[in-house]
Amino acid sequence: MKDLQVGGKAADFALQGVRCGDLTLSSEVRKGPVLLYFYPVNYGMTCTNYIALLNESFDEFERLGIRMFHINPGSVDDHEKWMDRTGSRYDHLSDTDQNISKGYGMIVTHPEHPKVAGFTNRGFVLVDSEMTIRYLWRANRPTDTIDPSSLLEEMGNAIG
Repeated sequence: MKDLQVGGKAADFALQGVRCGDLTLSSEVRKGPVLLYFYPVNYGMTCTNYIALLNESFDEFERLGIRMFHINPGSVDDHEKWMDRTGSRYDHLSDTDQNISKGYGMIVTHPEHPKVAGFTNRGFVLVDSEMTIRYLWRANRPTDTIDPSSLLEEMGNAIG
């Protein structure tokens, strides 16, 4: 799935989340569009600052009918502590073996970043009810982010 593209099909998966328990993507998208947010680590400075910005945008995503799930290799217990620490309003899914991150091409491979090579990279994938990818953004470097207001504009355009 590393060759994901807008208009292509998203791979189904099942992961465990802090609030939702066992989540299957194909079941979740039946309720409306799902935005998958892949990110490197809990407790990193960029991730800590960025989650605060995403928290500020929670109501706007909700108004668009988009539910966002954060994904990285942290355990469910670690995610729960991270959510408590950051006040995250989004559920976090545990991809401990990084199979989903790898399948979605969200792994740091850039040779300029050998210290984080193999980590989950930052990226967004919007999936609709037909499991079609409506939006895709991958960071060039794991410290890259997309401004939440720009992301919201892109989401509005993607879902029409």
